[in-house]
Order: sequence, then structure tokens, then C-alpha cells
Amino acid sequence: MSQPPPPPGNPPPYGSSGGAVPPPPSQPDNPYASPPPPGQNPYAAPTQPAFPQQQAPQPPPPPPPAAPAPGYGYPGPPPQQPAAGQGYGQPGYGQQPPPGQPGYGQQPPPGPYGYPQQAPPPQYGQQPYGGQPPYGMQPGGPGTGGSKNKLFVIVAAVVAAVLVIGGGVYLATRGGGKDNPDPQASSSGPSGGPTTAAHKSELDFKWDKDADTVAEKDNLKDSLGIWFTDKYVVKNQIGKVVGYDATTGAQAWTIPAAGGSDCTAARDSYQDMTAIQYGAKCDKIMAIDLATGKSLWTATLPGTTSTFTYAEMAVSGDAVGITWGEGSVGYKLSDQTKLWQAGDGDSGDNCRDSGYAGGAQFVAVLDCDYDAAYKVQVVDPAKSGAPKWTWNAPDGLRVSAVVSTDPVVVLLGTEDTTYTDVASLVDGKLQSRVSLGTKKYHVDDDGIEVQSVHNVLVDKDTVYLTLDGATSGSGNVLSGIAAFNLSDGKQKWVAKPTGNYDITGIGFQDGKVLGYEEPQYDKAGRLVTLDPSSGAISTYATLGSDAYQRLESVGDSRYLVWHDGVLYLASKTVYAGESGQKYLVTYS
Repeated sequence: MSQPPPPPGNPPPYGSSGGAVPPPPSQPDNPYASPPPPGQNPYAAPTQPAFPQQQAPQPPPPPPPAAPAPGYGYPGPPPQQPAAGQGYGQPGYGQQPPPGQPGYGQQPPPGPYGYPQQAPPPQYGQQPYGGQPPYGMQPGGPGTGGSKNKLFVIVAAVVAAVLVIGGGVYLATRGGGKDNPDPQASSSGPSGGPTTAAHKSELDFKWDKDADTVAEKDNLKDSLGIWFTDKYVVKNQIGKVVGYDATTGAQAWTIPAAGGSDCTAARDSYQDMTAIQYGAKCDKIMAIDLATGKSLWTATLPGTTSTFTYAEMAVSGDAVGITWGEGSVGYKLSDQTKLWQAGDGDSGDNCRDSGYAGGAQFVAVLDCDYDAAYKVQVVDPAKSGAPKWTWNAPDGLRVSAVVSTDPVVVLLGTEDTTYTDVASLVDGKLQSRVSLGTKKYHVDDDGIEVQSVHNVLVDKDTVYLTLDGATSGSGNVLSGIAAFNLSDGKQKWVAKPTGNYDITGIGFQDGKVLGYEEPQYDKAGRLVTLDPSSGAISTYATLGSDAYQRLESVGDSRYLVWHDGVLYLASKTVYAGESGQKYLVTYS
């Protein structure tokens, strides 16, 4: 397909440092400390709308933010009014909860002043990586951006790139499907779900699960995957999948699934079903009934490759797809009907599936080696994986991550920089984009898969980015969350935490953005909500006094998941020679 026209207004080129939130005016300490005079917004994004938009009338002002938890002592900043034409938050696209129970990645229909009242009808669910995060990003702690294994991840990414060069995996050759999955069915993934528990002002430690020991010869083992049912928290672990009672943490069931070091898993689920990759060479996949703890079916991956590592797997509706360096295959999740198969040969074009993202829609990222280009496709599993539309990334840019599949929002990068731009895509056309500039934002991921980013949040009309938490000369933490319209890429607001906290976005709660303010050795951490129209911060819940020690001692390759009023710290990778690693830590 031809390249979509560039947005009008001569926006900064892709990957330039002239993106949103440019360097603030020269100040001795905190560049975010006070608002600029009218007409001089140091945070304003210079990006221009990709397509002209009709501005909506100005909504009424929001009510004042909720008071902080008693005795906590960290009040949020005063509400900021949205700019003209920027309305209150609209329902997002996320995991599907029961009626009336909003989920992570999801905003219910707005009531008075834009505040939600009830959840939208069921539809596909999608979390921002949620899903498999984009690999190529260093694993980091929950919102800290720290990594003790950056060298290993960089090497792994290079090896992965070498492995995928060559063989052909082609969406154009998908076929062989008979029965089709229901493309309208909803999906609930690992990064969220309904919130039904009573709101507590302080979250206390409930239970955790020690990680298994990894032999020195193995270096590391992946344990990607956390899913939820109405009774169980299910964790993919080393050599097994285990279901735990969500309330007590008692082990309810175990499914053996011995595998190699780098086997992957789907990040989403559908009607209490999901799938994992396993086997000594990661050459098998297994569909699992999460509600009963039983294996639904197993299959050996087709092809003659000696290993199926560095694969990516996604679930969307009643379909599961897996792609690796030399092939791809899709199955109906419920009964193993083959939906497509590709690879192990040259079909005539130079593109192969390099990554999958699931949830609300099934999105495939194609790497076209010889054309030096990447493509994004929304595919229809019910039609043998045929693309509904295709978007061609600009030359020289790669698609590094898919942070939402409905709406489709991706992160772009270059050979030297993993993330340079956020791009919103509609029907195969570029709707808007935001330049990430140089060291302005922190993108938290757990690897190099396209569904591995956790803190770039997307609802129906807004993308939320976490500012890179630098420390000033006087020791103050300079952090925050910035909101941008998907329609035109323009900045809506920047929220700055109080109390010298480092903040990162982790999800949605009651129609508001949910932020995590990391605990420190001398003060408790907390969860905060940010008003989607103004960015005003309110305390949602504080964390127990032991949170710093418990959360910081788990290990580097972990990420936070908020589900049903419970905060989970989940592992993605377990390393040899590191003590105190956990599969799960829970606060509620």
C-alpha cells in the first residue's frame, strides 16, 4: 500500500528531539515547579494534528480532587483546567469486566463532569503491553526504570534479530482455517480486569510466592504470564502453570509444562482460556482452561527449525497465534482448529510476522528485511488471518511496541533508539503521532516482544506517558505523567506528583488514570488517581510500611498489575544466582 500522507503543519521529523515536553526553562531546581506565564508552556508539544479535528465545546469544570488519605500528608496539586476543545475522559478499551465493573485499561461511560458511572458493554479487551511487552527494552522495576541486566537484554535482542533474519513468515500465505473464532467476543488479559473489591485507604501485604531456583548453567528462565478468573490468580512458572486462590494464596492446581529458557506465553485470555509455549526447544504450545486447571489441547509447532525461542504469542477472542523466526501458526483456542500457517519457505515477498499483540483486536507487526520497512496489520483470525488493513511505517523506523490494539497505538524506534515516537493508527492511516524526544519519557518494559510495555497507557481518546524521573541537584525527583490527544497528538496536561515521589502509570481505576508512586526507605509508597481531563492527582491508597523492602527485593524483571482491588508484582524472568526472587507479591 502507498505511504499515508504526513500530517500537516510540518511536525518535527520522526525520532527528533523536538517532541512533546521539551527541555523546561532554565531553573535552579525543579523545572516543573510552577506554571509558565500565558502563552509560554514549557510542556507544550510542537506536534501538529494529522487530520483536522472539530473542536468540542468546553465542558464544565471538574469537582475538586478527593482529599488524600488521612494522615498521609501528600496533597495532590490543584486541578488544572483542560484546554479549549479538550473534553473529559471517554471510555477506554480494556479487559472486559462484568456489567458495572470497570477494568484495567477501560473507562466507563462518563456521568456528570465526565466521571464514569457504569462500564460499557462487553467488547474485546486490551491493555497497554499489557500483553507481550516489546522486547528490546531493558527490564526494570515497577516504575523505577532500573535494570541490573541491561547487557544481557541487549545481547538477547541482538541474538533474536539474528535468528529472525532469513525465513519467511507471511500473512499473505495464511490459510487452512475452517471453523472461525468469534471476532466479537471479549478478552480479558493479564494487565487488568474488573474492580469489585471495596476501596481501602491502605493496601497491606497479603501473600507472595517464592520463585524456583535457576541453575547457573541455564543463566535464566522466563516465567511470562499472569491471568485471572473469578477464583484464581494463575501464574506461569518454571516448568509449570499454577493456580492460586485469589484470597488466600493457597495453591489450587498445577499443570506440568517443562520448557526451555526462553519460552513465551500469551498475555491475554478469553473466556478463562489462554495458551503457553513449552517443550525442551519451546517447540510445543498448550491451551489451558484457567477455571479448571486442565490442559485443553497441545500441539507441536510446524517446521524444521531446531529451536522456537524468541517467539511471540497472542490471544484475541477465540484465537491464539504464535510467530517465531521462521514461521507462524494460528489456532482456534477452544478446539485447536488451525486458522493459518506460514513460513518454512519463500512465498515471494520479503515480509515476515515479527510480533503479535492480542486483546481487543489481533495485531501483527511485519518486518520486511529487504524493503527496510515495517508494517502494522489488524488481522481477522476468522478469515485465515487476512489483514483488515495495513499501515506502512516510514522508512528507517521500526515498530518497537504495540501498546493498544483498540485503538491501535504503537511505539516506533530506530536501530539506535528503541522508542522515538508514539503513533495512533486508524483504518491503516496515521491519525497522530507524538515525538518522544531525547530522555523525556521512561518506557517500562520487560523484554523485546511487541506487547511488553507496561506504563504507556491508552484509553479511547488519550495516551498517557510517564516522564523520565530524573533527580535534580538538590535531590528532588523530577517526574510526572503527560496526557496527549490521540486525535491530533496535542498535549492535554502534565501532572506532577508531590512529596518528591517518582510516579509511573500502571492502569485505570474508576475511569481515572492509576499511578504508582514508588515507596522509598523512609516513606510509604502509594497509588494515586489522575483526573483524565485535568491531571489533578488524588491519593487512592497508601502501601504498607514494608512495601519498600518487599517490592525492591524481588528482582529486576518484574512488572505491576492492578486487578480487582489488588496490586500484584509479577515476575517475567527468573535469574540464576539472585536470592529472594518471587513469582508474585500481592497487596490488597
